[in-house]
Amino acid sequence: MNKLILIILLLSSLAWAGGQKIAHLTIYSSSDDIEIRLNSALLGKTPIQKLSLQEGHYIIEAVNKNSGVWSAENVTRDIFLQKGQDTTIYIHFPKMVKINSVPYHAKLTLDDQFIGLTPATLEYETYRGKKFLLEKSGYKPATFVLENDKPQFYTLEPLVLNRNEEEKHSFSHSLFQSNLKTKFLFLTGTVVTHWLAFYLKNEADDNFEKYSVTGNPVLMKKYWDNTQKYDRWSDISLGVSYALLGGLIYTVIK
Repeated sequence: MNKLILIILLLSSLAWAGGQKIAHLTIYSSSDDIEIRLNSALLGKTPIQKLSLQEGHYIIEAVNKNSGVWSAENVTRDIFLQKGQDTTIYIHFPKMVKINSVPYHAKLTLDDQFIGLTPATLEYETYRGKKFLLEKSGYKPATFVLENDKPQFYTLEPLVLNRNEEEKHSFSHSLFQSNLKTKFLFLTGTVVTHWLAFYLKNEADDNFEKYSVTGNPVLMKKYWDNTQKYDRWSDISLGVSYALLGGLIYTVIK
């Protein structure tokens, strides 16, 4: 009798397994350890090979590990897996290079084509070896060639006018030379606090990401508290940055 029951259970389990609609999914990426989410749930990090899934519709999201305001966005794929099908997906994140200057909001052009204002982010492979021009009113233009994917930072030199040019461009002189120390302090403070705000916001995002994937209640509280703390200090830094920017504008137009 016991043998008969075991045989029935075995045949039932085989029939159940045979009726499942199983597909296999493999995911590679341009760089290892890219975090993958499947239908918003954390799946693991690449490479993921021969993952068995039931037939159906899935949304795959690859999370860019270089998170931040200048980074490429996450990559999302919408797929349908069929029974008995082996599907392989390759995720590619382009290399991004950051361009910044002092003063910021300098005009960035390539072959007379406007690219944007600093700080800016470019796809390295697209613009590698290209010669760019940075321009800002009151400063000497600067050129550079994009030779590597490291962050690029340039300081523009202020224009130095002789007496005749000062008289001819009295407004320009007033705008860029008078109260130079005060303007420099306002400018430096604006740039530093603005960068600090971005840094703190990135820290808040990182902690929220950890909070959303951990199942440990102690770590959840820690990451949530850190998220709120960094968000609060980011808002404060951004407010100070705008206040300093207002002071800079006032010293220029007064």
